[in-house]
Amino acid sequence: MKRNKNIINGYIEGYYGRILGWEDRHRIISSLNKNKMNYYFYAPKEDEKHRLNWRSNYKNEWNKKFKIFADVAKKNDVKIIVGISPGYGFDFSELLLDNVKNKKTKDMQTLYNKFKYFIENGADEIALLFDDLPNNFKERHNLSVSEGYAHALLANKISLKLKKFIFVVPRIYSDQLIYEDKNYLSDFKKQINKDITCFYSGKNIVSKSINSHTLQRTSNILSPNFVIWDNFYSNDYCPRRIFLGPYIGRTKVENIMINPTGLIETDLFILDIVKATKNSLTPYEDWKKILNKYNIPSQFLDVYNHFLKPDFGENPVLTKISISKNFLISLDFLIWKWKSPLSREWYPFLLGLKHDIKIFINDFNSERVIKTQTKALANHLVDIK
Repeated sequence: MKRNKNIINGYIEGYYGRILGWEDRHRIISSLNKNKMNYYFYAPKEDEKHRLNWRSNYKNEWNKKFKIFADVAKKNDVKIIVGISPGYGFDFSELLLDNVKNKKTKDMQTLYNKFKYFIENGADEIALLFDDLPNNFKERHNLSVSEGYAHALLANKISLKLKKFIFVVPRIYSDQLIYEDKNYLSDFKKQINKDITCFYSGKNIVSKSINSHTLQRTSNILSPNFVIWDNFYSNDYCPRRIFLGPYIGRTKVENIMINPTGLIETDLFILDIVKATKNSLTPYEDWKKILNKYNIPSQFLDVYNHFLKPDFGENPVLTKISISKNFLISLDFLIWKWKSPLSREWYPFLLGLKHDIKIFINDFNSERVIKTQTKALANHLVDIK
């Protein structure tokens, strides 16, 4: 078995709430090639055969389109990682039956067959994902081994059966989650084959910075062979917000992939931002060049602080805002007069910001609040006697 030792960077289709079409994926591949990125990780949460119904096979039409997608990637020097998340329902007791006669390992064989199909039809790599599973392994399986041990053992066995080192996302994929099971990572690390590549998000699920300390800590607690899964631009956990600023806090981090929004025009824009600003000494100046390249109106610079970056960490600081007349004029221009593929994707976020600002400056009466907000939020905002 061989392991690819090249730098690993690129795009993760791994978000909730949206799923790309095949033509959109082809556009992402072209952008990865243009920006000298080399991997596309197919693991969309909204593909039911990836996660919820992972045992099911894809239909012929889907298979044909996947093969075309893989061919497009190969022509663009982009490698495809295909992920499956079998944690829902996988029979982990099968892992302990190797030496038991006449015991079938049905789930193991199903998972192997599915991965083998992808490899035979154009996937360069495969990945086993355990992220976002319920923290109830012991109750569900009642086994003599721990969850971390079981997940690593499954990764090892699949890797050995495929004769190929794989990628794996552990259930505890950031420091922020360690409290759920303080033994998970140590048990996982003791068992995992060191040539299997792990994904990790750093200190937080959405980390403020990824630096040499992050890399050393991840190597110590997980594996020396890992890639950062970066949720900097992800917004599936806060779907009324979107983050569009320069890609900062990741300087000189080579093995890192981004999990963005699933909005195709926005993600193409983000890939260009990542390339232009990741290691830049002048990230904001280079970011503004990308804005110009996409013909984003100058009025966006009057409102961009609301779209710059996530609020990081367990205890984010609430920053005060002030609203000028020019801010409102620029926001109205972007909502009503800017017309482009990007403006159509950003419209709900821009209009949502306007609603929030109107509420903030007490310029919405109760009627407007009730009409524009959810009932739960409207009840909170309107004083009901």
